[in-house]
Amino acid sequence: MSRWFTRIAAVTGVAVLSLTLTSCTSIAALIGFAPIDPASQVSATAVPTATKAPLVFDSVFTDMGSIHPTIQLAPQLELQLDMWTEQKTHEWYTDSDKRFSFVISVFDRSQAPEAAFGTKRHVYMSNVTVTATTTTTSGASATPFVLNVNPIAATLDPEALTGPGGLLVTSPKGGFQLESNPIGVLTPDTYGLTLDFAMTIAGESTAGGGATVTQIVHQAIPVAIFKRM
Repeated sequence: MSRWFTRIAAVTGVAVLSLTLTSCTSIAALIGFAPIDPASQVSATAVPTATKAPLVFDSVFTDMGSIHPTIQLAPQLELQLDMWTEQKTHEWYTDSDKRFSFVISVFDRSQAPEAAFGTKRHVYMSNVTVTATTTTTSGASATPFVLNVNPIAATLDPEALTGPGGLLVTSPKGGFQLESNPIGVLTPDTYGLTLDFAMTIAGESTAGGGATVTQIVHQAIPVAIFKRM
């Protein structure tokens, strides 16, 4: 899986989170895979960066266009979304081709990174949906981009590991990467775009236990859109 580390090492930073559970919540609470209470989470805010145009949308991107939000799936079990763009984000113009790539990985922080993989809770992903929604001065909203994929069918890893819950995403042997997703021309009055990542996750409550609990987690990524100066 060294190619995953090569890919991820090229990615800088990520931050923000939201969480939605399936009906498995009560079962999860009993067997230890209950997600962390969202009310206890603190949403990170973007650090202002210099741009070529006024930032009028609450974008989480840095000037160089990379972020790294995390979601607590369960105590010491963390999903990380590494997302980056092919341009500086202040060059995401309404009339330009805008592309982004991302990697999804899960880390079992209860074990040391060098610990045997069998001691780590295995987490699988069966679906990834990314929906883009625009914000405009007119108040009208559009959905210029929708991605709905089976990670097993779309993975770039020729040696990907799978299970009943989908594609293995526990690091270092698992993960999911999708590159160069295009968002086309937007209406001239668009000044913001929100990408909603929805991931269907099935995770072990104990390492090697086999039984998994399924939940759907969401990550919202707001991105400012600019007009050419």
